[in-house]
Amino acid sequence: MPAFAPAPGYQAPRVYVPYTPTPYQGVAIRFVAILIDTIIIAIIAGILSAPFNAFAAITNNAAGTVTFSFAGVLGGLVSLAVFMLYFTLLEGHYGQTVGKMAVKIKVVREVDGTPIDYSQAAVRTILRFLDEIPYFVPYLLGAVLIWSSEEKQRLGDRVGHTVVVKA
Repeated sequence: MPAFAPAPGYQAPRVYVPYTPTPYQGVAIRFVAILIDTIIIAIIAGILSAPFNAFAAITNNAAGTVTFSFAGVLGGLVSLAVFMLYFTLLEGHYGQTVGKMAVKIKVVREVDGTPIDYSQAAVRTILRFLDEIPYFVPYLLGAVLIWSSEEKQRLGDRVGHTVVVKA
């Protein structure tokens, strides 16, 4: 028998291990996730806005003016609502959209790696519109910001104090 043996049932005190984040995720993997999300959003928004768009009469007359119908505007608002709710609700609740789940990445708080809340998810979602500038190359600004950040953060991540890591 050893000279010193702990009493039966004794447990050594836990050692504090500071939070060490998993590697931040860059542009390529996030591009695949947003591509999956875009397809899903397009399908959902297309189905939900179809009744409005069926009655939307967007006409172009000989004078070169374009007129929009009220139904067409409602169809666009439905699509916008689908976009906003998709990202805000899924990231706020799960920390992931379906695209992020597919590529196994998630959004967490920058300071401690804990799950984000709905307000942080909403900030990230609203600032997606700025990340898409210029509109002829979607997410170009977001990609440049990710490339220029040590934590690989786009504008929504910086303002919302979040990072994207492996799930």
